[in-house]
Amino acid sequence: MIRYFVLAFLLFLCLFFHNVSSAQQPDEPETVISELASMLSSDRVIRTSRYVDNLRESKASLADVSYRLEKLAHRANLWNDQLLLNHVRFHQITKRGFQSALAPDDIIAVFDSARTYFENRNDLRYTGVCHFYIGKHRYEQNQYEEAFYHQAKALELFRAVGFDKIPEMGKYLHVMSINNLYFHNYQKVVQLMQSAIRLPPYNINLHVQRYNTLAIAYENLNLLDSAIYFFKRTRDIAISIGNPTWPYIAIGNLGSVYQKQGRYREALNMMMQDYINSRYKNRHPILARNTAIGIASIWQRFGQPDSVLHYLTISKELNTLVGNSEPMWQQQRDRKFYLNYYQVFHDYYKTLGSMAMAYNYLDSLTRLRNETNLLYNKKDTRLGEDRLKIQQQLADISAQQADKKRILTRFQFILGVVGLLVVILSLRYYLLRLRHSKDRMIAEKEREIQLELQKKTETRLVQANVELEQYMHHLKEKSELVETLRQQIDNWRKLPDLENQQLDNLVNQLANIKLLTPDDWNDFRKRFNQAFAGELDQLKLNYGDLTVAEERLYALEKMNVSTTQIAWMLGISKESVRKARYRLRKKINLSED
Repeated sequence: MIRYFVLAFLLFLCLFFHNVSSAQQPDEPETVISELASMLSSDRVIRTSRYVDNLRESKASLADVSYRLEKLAHRANLWNDQLLLNHVRFHQITKRGFQSALAPDDIIAVFDSARTYFENRNDLRYTGVCHFYIGKHRYEQNQYEEAFYHQAKALELFRAVGFDKIPEMGKYLHVMSINNLYFHNYQKVVQLMQSAIRLPPYNINLHVQRYNTLAIAYENLNLLDSAIYFFKRTRDIAISIGNPTWPYIAIGNLGSVYQKQGRYREALNMMMQDYINSRYKNRHPILARNTAIGIASIWQRFGQPDSVLHYLTISKELNTLVGNSEPMWQQQRDRKFYLNYYQVFHDYYKTLGSMAMAYNYLDSLTRLRNETNLLYNKKDTRLGEDRLKIQQQLADISAQQADKKRILTRFQFILGVVGLLVVILSLRYYLLRLRHSKDRMIAEKEREIQLELQKKTETRLVQANVELEQYMHHLKEKSELVETLRQQIDNWRKLPDLENQQLDNLVNQLANIKLLTPDDWNDFRKRFNQAFAGELDQLKLNYGDLTVAEERLYALEKMNVSTTQIAWMLGISKESVRKARYRLRKKINLSED
């Protein structure tokens, strides 16, 4: 019994405050624009969305809505705020759908047309928003399966976009949570509300409610510690924003959880606070009625029949202030109240020993419970039938789309083959052109390299010849200097005053001077090979038995050095030079010049 009461009570609290809006007239556009000027782009979207909600609640005319939205669009353009501009344009496209005087099917048609518009532009965000509003209005028409289908599509698209990229996402998540809460899909409620509390609040009221809704889901899943935590968060947030009602609602909700845990004194204390506030301060007869039933059930636990009867009587009196309920969630709320009312009265008369009265209330309780179960069985059956209809419609649509897809696939295949052939031929032509171009570039590059090498070789050859001529010139100068000294010595020998022995010693020293030393020869050989393209190395390769002395003689003769100079350079006699020249020419088959 208490579980039914708690569900009815908490469900009522959540849904009762869900659509509460201020009764004041909507703000003037200039006032809203002034507020938007200092906001971030995401906050502007949230404020604009709340503004449109207020226009709908105040039943503003279509012309008035158009005028206000045009002003907002103009300002968004001036601010270069694309996020806000897109949001205003969505409302401009769907403004007729926000007119409460319009027939429900016409409202759905507006959003369905807008959905096609945004789908064609691959705008996932506002395609999802259109699905959301279609689902919302289907739900209000009790077409639950279609409602959940469109809300599931909306959720799928929202996830693809990213919840954090949709500023007003908290509003959509809360509505979908409430719808799932009615059908007892508590795990889904937890999933949606956990996402919602990580996002910026849509408004102050929903900021409090999202924690309360999450706590309700946890309580019905019997995760009482989590329920207590989030009911306390609800109370703390409500106090922080100065809300006069929600702190007491949260306290009453905590009382219901403590009652489940058997903490009856704490539960009674909290419910009494909620009851006093709802009945005397803020005057919410429905809230006070449901809390009174809870208090009566706790007094029943304590064995206080007078108190039980007192609060049962109060709940009955308060119930007369509640009118007939049309929306399904309100009907559910009232049925839950009567179930708890009959249950407590049954327990009360049973405790007093009045079994006839206890039986009467038990009979009323059983009858109402059976009617409720039957009602929900019918709704479940209708939900299943709606699901089958939608599945059939989706199957028909899928078949049509499959046929179109097959035709499109064949056409695309033909186009693909033709395109592939064009690409292959074009690629082949391009590769041939590229290969010819590459071959020309390679040939041109090789010619440039050969020319460069030839220039460098010629330059090195010229330089080597110059260096070799300079080297030979220095050797000749050195030879001439030695010859001049010898002649001077011969002249000095004719003078009577000089001693012939000293001159003889000087002559012997001059005779022993070699103009071409081993180091000189290595340097000379290197320069010679550079000037004559490695001729000495090639000669040595062809005639392996060629001596170093023969190499020197060959090189000096190649440079047209006279026999006398060769004799001086090699430190041998002229006769030895002639004999060596003869043997060399015979060895390498050179003819006499």
